[in-house]
Amino acid sequence: MFSRKQQLESEEVYFAKQDDIRERYHREMRNMMDMEPIEQEYIEYMTNVWDAGFGYDSDAYEAHWKRMLEYYEKQPGD
Repeated sequence: MFSRKQQLESEEVYFAKQDDIRERYHREMRNMMDMEPIEQEYIEYMTNVWDAGFGYDSDAYEAHWKRMLEYYEKQPGD
């Protein structure tokens, strides 16, 4: 049989492992929560790209906006 000391040591090891698991899951959950706004912003951006008629080609969308801004910056001011 186990002595009381051995029982306490095995319980300590068991609960330490449980704490490690809880901490790992907490970190993973926190990482997912931190990524959610970034993913939402990306989805909104790609929706704008799609709605502008560029499909999934975000590079063409950016190039279009760059050309447009350069064109209007070269126009004489009011």
